Amino acid sequence: MVVLNFTLTPEAASRIHDLLICLGKFSDTVAIEARHDKFTFTALNSSKSTYAALTLDSNTFFTSYECVPGNGGSDGRFTCSMYTKALLSVFKGRIYDPLGRAGAISRCEVSVQDRADEAQCRFIVKMVCNQGVIKTYKLTYEAVDVMHALFDRNVAINRWSMQSGVIKEYIEHFGTKTEMLDIFAGEDGRAVFKSYTEKISNGKEVLKHPLVTAIAVNISDFEDFNVQQGLHIIISNKDFKAIVTHADTLKTSLKAYYSQPTRPLQFSYGSDGLLCEFTLMTSGDYNSAVALPTRTPQLSASSLSRAPSSRTTTDNQSMPPPAEPASRRPTRLQPGSANRTNSPKPQLDPDPESLFVGQDDDEEARWEPADYSNEEEMLGWDASANQDAGNFPTFRDTGSFSRTGNNSGSGTGTEEKMEGIAASQTVSQVQGLW
Repeated sequence: MVVLNFTLTPEAASRIHDLLICLGKFSDTVAIEARHDKFTFTALNSSKSTYAALTLDSNTFFTSYECVPGNGGSDGRFTCSMYTKALLSVFKGRIYDPLGRAGAISRCEVSVQDRADEAQCRFIVKMVCNQGVIKTYKLTYEAVDVMHALFDRNVAINRWSMQSGVIKEYIEHFGTKTEMLDIFAGEDGRAVFKSYTEKISNGKEVLKHPLVTAIAVNISDFEDFNVQQGLHIIISNKDFKAIVTHADTLKTSLKAYYSQPTRPLQFSYGSDGLLCEFTLMTSGDYNSAVALPTRTPQLSASSLSRAPSSRTTTDNQSMPPPAEPASRRPTRLQPGSANRTNSPKPQLDPDPESLFVGQDDDEEARWEPADYSNEEEMLGWDASANQDAGNFPTFRDTGSFSRTGNNSGSGTGTEEKMEGIAASQTVSQVQGLW
């Protein structure tokens, strides 16, 4: 047997009416969870993209409160589900009248009828009016297992807070048919709320007309603003309007917590024993945000790239050309190789099994690569043969790096020479290069 009894003041009953209107915009049914220290209304929309939990504190919100679940002891709970419209028909909007005129109530008594001697279980609400009239409502409920959405605020590094009344003035400029809301921080010290509707076309027929409304707000107008610059977070504009409208009835601040797009966002506000939390799924674009520096992919022998390598050796951060073998090193000055023009050209004995064909000085110009003026558009391969760059096999050049390379200052030229497969390797060992 479940024991659940509590009494509400007229003002508290009016607040329940306001929160039921808000929850009715998300779902046709509302779930109730009663514990010994709190009473919670929850709702989940049909697409399971928005979860709402409005918690009433048993010590401050109610005049009297008693909850003894049928099982589970003091830590147990009583859960049920009812139609939102059924509860709205009971908690009407004019039940609270500060002037105390006829029709206003003096108190609201709620109890649950769940006894073995009763044929039906009912959720009973009694409205005791000022003129001695008592209105009794017996509602049918369904026993359900209420689940809650978890949200970790420790990972929500983006946060902002603003008075709900100010935000309500902003959203009045949004179109009634706009569907999405994009929230992001600009570079000019402003936060932008942009509502829009995407145009949907079916052949030549346009089903919806695009409508975009952007409102720029100075960061100084926020009570607290700590948002990653350029991060776009997109939520439902309809849900946002419902949340702001209800928060304005409490005359409190609206707080937002989120980490990145595609991760949940939570709005939180409350006052006088009422805590409201709305968890929404999001979309958006975090590529344009000023994020932490990422590692640039390195060039490898198995793939070509037009992007310059992140391992630079010059002051202008341009990619140096790959080290050339001594047998075909040109006589002209190469970028980044000024320190080896004065050294004598090494003479290598001809090797009939070498991969590099020895040539005369007169014919060497034919084998020089094209002189591209824009080094960033050059295609090349990584001569460093860094095995950590990938799982694909690489091959090594027999030339040595200059002192301006990655091993600059590590020792002499002989110490900088790369170790690996010698020039006398067979052709079968380098299959797949052509």
